[in-house]
Amino acid sequence: MMSFVQSLDMSVLQSLYAMRDSRVVQLLIGVSEFGSALTIYGLGACAVLGLLLYRKYAPAAGLSLALVMSGVGVILAKGLIERPRPPVSFRAYTEIWYSFPSAHATLSTALYGYFMFLIWSFVPSLPMRILGTILLSALIVSISFSRMYLGVHYMSDVVAGILLGAFSAWLGYRWVFFARNS
Repeated sequence: MMSFVQSLDMSVLQSLYAMRDSRVVQLLIGVSEFGSALTIYGLGACAVLGLLLYRKYAPAAGLSLALVMSGVGVILAKGLIERPRPPVSFRAYTEIWYSFPSAHATLSTALYGYFMFLIWSFVPSLPMRILGTILLSALIVSISFSRMYLGVHYMSDVVAGILLGAFSAWLGYRWVFFARNS
């Protein structure tokens, strides 16, 4: 099974490298920044403060939990697995530390996934809920794809990051559900 995943990872990496365009690289470096730790935790802190100002304590705690769990999960997994990044020749720029799981994919899925929960909890208009969900989903997909296109992650790193981020967002959501029903 692992050899299949490694083979698929290399095929995707090589295919994306073969079609790489310098203008798209610049665009996707910008897109990727929407998933950086600085951006995610900055937006997350602003959202938590906003929720606290509106006395939405359980959703604020749920968001905090989702972000902490995703960050801790990334650090633990990277430290335990120690998977090297793709070869330098495939990378559009230098990244540090290990590859698995993608922190950008994890953190963006945790934050923007949790934002989807907030939209469905607080936005009364169904068309706006749907639009918000589509836009946030597209942002997660774009950030995740950018990590592969830029050659700094394998596909399996990104998939694992999305799964870890979704689990973290779900834990935050469950916290809110638990807090409301206690």
